[in-house]
Amino acid sequence: MAEESVRTQPAATGSLTRAKRMALRVTVLYVVLVGAWILLQSGIPIALFIDFQLEPLTWKQLFAGWFFIISTGWLLYLLMSRGLDLITAGQEALKLRDRAIESSTNAIIISEYRQPELPIIYVNPAFERITGYSSAEALGRDPGFLQATDVEQPELDAVRLALKEQRQCHVVLRGYRKNGTLYWNDLHIAPVRDEDGRVTHYVAVLNDITETRKYQEELARRANFDTLTELPNRNLLSDRTSTAIVRARRHGHGMALVFIDVDNFRVINDSLGHAVGDNMLRLVGERLRSCLREVDTVARIGGDEFVLVLGDRDDEKIIATQIQRIMAVFVKPFLVGEREFFVTASVGIASYPGDGDKVETLLQNAEIAMYRAKDIGRNTFQFYTAEMNSSVNERLVLESWLRRALERGELVLHYQPQVDLRSNRVFGAEALIRWQHPNMGLVSPAKFIPLAEQTGLIVAIGEWAMRTACAQNKAWQDAGLPPITVAVNISARQFREKNLADTVAEILAKTGLEPRYLEMEVTESVIMHDAEEVITLLQRLKSMGVTLSVDDFGTGYSSLSYLKRFPIDRLKIDQSFVHDIASDSDGAAIVRAVINLGHDLNLRVIAEGVETKEQLEFLRFLQCDEKQGYLFSRPLPAEEFEKLLREGRTLDA
Repeated sequence: MAEESVRTQPAATGSLTRAKRMALRVTVLYVVLVGAWILLQSGIPIALFIDFQLEPLTWKQLFAGWFFIISTGWLLYLLMSRGLDLITAGQEALKLRDRAIESSTNAIIISEYRQPELPIIYVNPAFERITGYSSAEALGRDPGFLQATDVEQPELDAVRLALKEQRQCHVVLRGYRKNGTLYWNDLHIAPVRDEDGRVTHYVAVLNDITETRKYQEELARRANFDTLTELPNRNLLSDRTSTAIVRARRHGHGMALVFIDVDNFRVINDSLGHAVGDNMLRLVGERLRSCLREVDTVARIGGDEFVLVLGDRDDEKIIATQIQRIMAVFVKPFLVGEREFFVTASVGIASYPGDGDKVETLLQNAEIAMYRAKDIGRNTFQFYTAEMNSSVNERLVLESWLRRALERGELVLHYQPQVDLRSNRVFGAEALIRWQHPNMGLVSPAKFIPLAEQTGLIVAIGEWAMRTACAQNKAWQDAGLPPITVAVNISARQFREKNLADTVAEILAKTGLEPRYLEMEVTESVIMHDAEEVITLLQRLKSMGVTLSVDDFGTGYSSLSYLKRFPIDRLKIDQSFVHDIASDSDGAAIVRAVINLGHDLNLRVIAEGVETKEQLEFLRFLQCDEKQGYLFSRPLPAEEFEKLLREGRTLDA
């Protein structure tokens, strides 16, 4: 556009110069002709020819006439020059407007208002770019052809009313390109009036806002829908629950809010990775959606938590029947890739109006009921009751106390002896965390360890446990007691810490304990998460001289191809397999298989939870290497364990 202006300006200047030259010639010709005519009319040429004496007045009249003619000629030239300047300026202004309209990125349409159907008489190049219709295809047509068959848009009524009232209008319309694709059109129309104020034309400016509209819709979708499952999120859930409550109140019936949490989902996420976990959540969302009515809602509000809004529900029996149908979706395995997974769900239900009349209250109470379902064994559902609030408050108080337990020195370690089944001597101990609360007394690990894992406190607690166990073991050695290995459990959350190896090295350096006297126990499910990365970390720990063992072996998702690559020293048989080993053939078969597998891989095998002589004898028969359990000793405070070491206590043969 700028280059075009530069080209047209010299051309316009040249035309004006030529026109002014022509005006000057006309002026000169005028002066010469009229001057000559005045000269002839004065009779001077004839008088001079016949030698006639002229009066001085005649000469004065001649010169006065010539002066007048020259003056009027000059004025004529000035008037013509000024007129040419104005005409040129007007033409340039018109050309500039034309160029601006032609160069506009918005489509511009001019329609004839005085004819039926407002035929188009002009479109600019942007019109063709936006709509795909050429100027020839658009001229003479009713502008309504751009809406194709989509003529029921409410905004079109506003346009028709504006045309009828002969005023301007601004609307957003759906338009359709020549190839049939939809675009969003931000339309401004305005009347064009003549000198008498009558509307003669309408000008319309079309701005293609399709991309802006898509962006706005995407923002709105992200604000209201979960990006992973494409289900409503917490924001839209709140809106739909509010709507369901209003409808229930108006019609005098009830509704229910159902809180669903996938049981043990963290095991899958930690052992097989987030990609598998994400696919599992998508499948759960699809199944939940498939068993609901159109008027009901299923939303994902975070992690493995889903919420259902069930409208028109009054009877608990009817709700329970529907919940059973919903829980049935977890009976079939979930196929992720080539693997099948069986998962269950814990479900809590809160009903309007009995359990609350606000969204926040119903959601909170449904969640409380869900936690109650988890507490009683998972894979079940619970209706909210007022008594449940007390247990939730207890949980919140427990979390608050746990956050201060480290600072106040309320956490202690107890040590359970580990015995070699060949020598019957204590060769090591497992360090187990205990919480000695000043008011509640000794708090069960089953009560606070899961809470620590959920809140992330397990990282700080786990580091404290390792540091304390290493310092205590070094103190025993310095006191002249036989050197033993102390085993410390590493949680999944700790194992994912990037600086775990550095932390271990720093603890060993500060406590002065030789690395071979520290054993790190990692659960089977943890080491199978991102196996290649785990192998790298385990190899680094192994290179430091630390002993490594796999805890709860047989309860996870081990791949034998990976197991033989892990630089581990010991397999630990989970106590659930040991418990009925003497009477349960299946349990005995699993224990036998684990022992044989460990020996084939040149690993030591230790059985935990050994409580009876029958169990011990069976393990001896299977040639298990080591054991720990109440048959020999419960977990002991450091002072009592030191006494056990000093006495040289052994396992009765």
